[in-house]
Amino acid sequence: MSRWLLSLLSTSATVQRQQVMPLQALSQAGQVLPLGLIVCAIVLIAWVLSLNLGRLVHNKASLLRATDAAVYSAAVAQARALNLHAYLNRAQLAQQIAMAHLITMASAQRYRATLARQASRFNPPASLIGMLFGPQYAAAYLAAKAGGLGDQVALAQLSEAFRLHDDVIHRVIERVRGEQLKRLSNQRQQVLNEVLVQNVGASGSSMVGKTLAELGLKAGITVDDLPGFISRFSSAQPNWQALLKRVSKQYGFLNDRHHTTRNVWAVNLRCPHKRHELRRKGSTRLEANGTWSVQDHQSFHALRYNRVIGCYQREYPMGWALVNSAPSSRAQPDGQRATHTEPQNFAKESFWRWVSQQPNGGWNIFSGGDNHLARRLAYASEIRWSTQGMPSFTALTSKHKESIRLAIAVTQQSPLIHVGDATEEQRFGGRFTLSSSERAHGLRAEAAAQTYFAPPRASGNVIIAPNLFQPFWRARLIDIAETKQRGTPK
Repeated sequence: MSRWLLSLLSTSATVQRQQVMPLQALSQAGQVLPLGLIVCAIVLIAWVLSLNLGRLVHNKASLLRATDAAVYSAAVAQARALNLHAYLNRAQLAQQIAMAHLITMASAQRYRATLARQASRFNPPASLIGMLFGPQYAAAYLAAKAGGLGDQVALAQLSEAFRLHDDVIHRVIERVRGEQLKRLSNQRQQVLNEVLVQNVGASGSSMVGKTLAELGLKAGITVDDLPGFISRFSSAQPNWQALLKRVSKQYGFLNDRHHTTRNVWAVNLRCPHKRHELRRKGSTRLEANGTWSVQDHQSFHALRYNRVIGCYQREYPMGWALVNSAPSSRAQPDGQRATHTEPQNFAKESFWRWVSQQPNGGWNIFSGGDNHLARRLAYASEIRWSTQGMPSFTALTSKHKESIRLAIAVTQQSPLIHVGDATEEQRFGGRFTLSSSERAHGLRAEAAAQTYFAPPRASGNVIIAPNLFQPFWRARLIDIAETKQRGTPK
């Protein structure tokens, strides 16, 4: 009996235990639910914060890439502008060399015409020239009569070509040069703005827009070496003239045309050391004012003897020409022109006596080397071509640096950055007031670039200084810290 009671009690206790356990489990499960909701909220907040932070970092990286692209593009624009000035200077140099060839050809044409006229007059005769100096000189003397176009027609065509080259220099090259100097800064700023606008959104930024204002961008130049880096100078400057003369010497047609030939045998026993001479003189000169002056003349100097003055040389002009270029506003020169009419012949007056009566003097008819009479005839029939004045060229200023540094700072107002204002601060009773230095003003990026001169490596380790005659200007990005250490140029 007792055993039966004990088993009944144990069975009832087991049943009660089984009925209570589900109630306790249900109570414990309900306590975990609020904790799970809190964890989900925290995870959601962290995800939102991480998403915003990621977008902020992405926008910052996009702004950095766009700033680098903008400053590099601006440096490239500067390099292209400097290279364009170099090409303009070289084009002007080529045009002036062409004008030198044309004016020299005009002098040669007038010289040929006068040479043909003297050959037709037999003054002196070609046979005498051939007998004294050789058949090649007589053949050249007679060949002038063959000619080609008439003197006036040929000179008119050469003058028109000269005018067209002068017009290209002043109307085309000068205008392009002036526009480039005037608009370089504005063009560079335009490149900066366009590249920023095109690259901010394209680089992955969440902000889109077609203008700087829509993108919340503000760009400012912090370091700029461009002002005063290049300047405009007149071609009458000595350095430009030296370069022009050096280049013109590379063309044999523009070199001096001086040659003197003497006959072999003695002419007069009283002057056994003297001979007849055939003097050819010619030169193409760049004057101090930047204009061209060309002259060509040739004379036969016959040896003569006079009991009063002894042995001297009588000049017979064979050909002469003088062509000058000058601004159209300049008056005709009078100091160089002949003040007296030279006689066609000296039948009524001795040559040596006429020379001694000339007011300018300076003639050496005993041992001279010039053609004074032919030169006077050339001045008397001078050809003058008008130009539009002295052209200009661009060059680096005397105080220029070796390169152009450019640094910019770009700021962007991002909606992901909270910028507090006075209204929001008053809600908290002023306990969280921030100073202006503590406020977040948006994203900021800085970048720097350099426009530098990089010519190809020359043989012999020759160092070529930066200039605006060789188009070797390039661009590259540099460390912004370098511009800060060197400081902003004055």
